[in-house]
Amino acid sequence: MKTKQTFTQEIKAFALNEAGFDLVGISSASLPDRHGQAIERWTQEGFAGSMGYMARDGKKRAYPEIALPGAKSVVSLAINYYHAEDPKPKGPGAGKVAKYAYGADYHKLIERRLKRLSEFIKAAADEDAQVKNYVDTGPILEKAFAQSSGLGFFGKNTNIITREYGSWVFLASIITNLELEPDAPHAGSCGSCRICMDACPTDALLGDYRLDARRCISYLTIESRDEIPVELKGKTGDWIFGCDICQEVCPYNFRAKTTGHGELYPNRIAGSWIDFDKIENMKSDEEFNVAFAGSPIKRAKRQGILRSLKVVAKNQEML
Repeated sequence: MKTKQTFTQEIKAFALNEAGFDLVGISSASLPDRHGQAIERWTQEGFAGSMGYMARDGKKRAYPEIALPGAKSVVSLAINYYHAEDPKPKGPGAGKVAKYAYGADYHKLIERRLKRLSEFIKAAADEDAQVKNYVDTGPILEKAFAQSSGLGFFGKNTNIITREYGSWVFLASIITNLELEPDAPHAGSCGSCRICMDACPTDALLGDYRLDARRCISYLTIESRDEIPVELKGKTGDWIFGCDICQEVCPYNFRAKTTGHGELYPNRIAGSWIDFDKIENMKSDEEFNVAFAGSPIKRAKRQGILRSLKVVAKNQEML
């Protein structure tokens, strides 16, 4: 029979060498109560905007045993997605895209890898193993578990900052009923640095490791279906889908490593910039969906991209 330590090392080795993840860490399935309390306060104060699911699933996010009865451990995983951006087109007429949306949708990429890892865990366990996979789509506090497992620390830009890849990482989690050997929590911090807060053009970063999503450019151009508030339109700059400003200025990201995952880069779907003409000349949602098949861009829908396009076009006229 395998020891807990031996089986844990086997899982980590498979995650890195076979499943294709860049980082892996283990933590208990129990989080300090402060995490559940923090997300409850955050939603009650309205900072989630129209993302009602954040409040609806708030308790489940902090307590994995609700999603998987008997949960004992969480396997936290990360994939680096950093890459240099394409040159900015000369003159106005193009909107900027967040780095994560350059190529293929990361959900599908990571889901395939999670499936491989979870199947390995079930097959290699000495007992009946139950697993539940999440990749940014289910009710789990992935960042809190990533910190608890030693992957990184909470940055003031509200991202997890890793030693190896800065904050340019996608996170994923596997909840299991198996008792695994936990890693030590990450003890890093931003210290007195507030560069990201000062750089945010819409003042979305609150200074206490919280984000007012209603003011965040990523939320305004992707999640929200409403018109961008008048007082924020001029502050969104060139961003047509997402925003990377708080990551671009972070000192921990100055030595970022280019991703080795070809689906994310250099394979290109949206790229770093989207031409206005390309979107405006599309006659239907179907044409939009075909053009951006397999891309995260589809989340904003054609209507959302057109809405953001008009704002960016106005901002570029004012340069």
